[in-house]
Amino acid sequence: MEPAAPKTVFAADPRGETVTPAAAAVNRSSTTRQVRGVNRSTTAAAPAVAPAPAVDDAPVELRFARFVAAMKESRTADAERELAALKERLPAGSLGLVRAQAWFDLRAGRDAAAADGYRTILERLPGDEEAAINLASIQSRQQKTEEARATLDAASRLQPDSAALRAALAQFTPAARQ
Repeated sequence: MEPAAPKTVFAADPRGETVTPAAAAVNRSSTTRQVRGVNRSTTAAAPAVAPAPAVDDAPVELRFARFVAAMKESRTADAERELAALKERLPAGSLGLVRAQAWFDLRAGRDAAAADGYRTILERLPGDEEAAINLASIQSRQQKTEEARATLDAASRLQPDSAALRAALAQFTPAARQ
């Protein structure tokens, strides 16, 4: 024999109106009683219900836009949160994800990790202007001037019209340093 389903009981509120069980619980939880001349509010112990976690199913493009804005505005925690969300939604080898992680690492002062990311980009997109310039800047800070020059030279051969690469490479020529 199956157990009987519980009966739904409707209660009347103090104004005499019929209310649903949930509304009756709300009414009971907020009633005020007069006790020895003092008003005391009583609250019924309602079971603690955790709010449903907010799900942000924003498109990847919006996530990238949020990441870029946070990075430009130096909001590290926001950038890190957006990067984590991108990692959940994109394949590990995604070029956009590698680029975002390298930029984040560069800003965080993790030069070795950033350099690895920029090398990965240059392996997949030889001549990438941004990756070459950022990798060369890391190499220059590490006193690896010849490596920085080689990185920029290789990229500028593949992107001969890039003014940014030419300007970066000019910083490593003897005439530009005088």
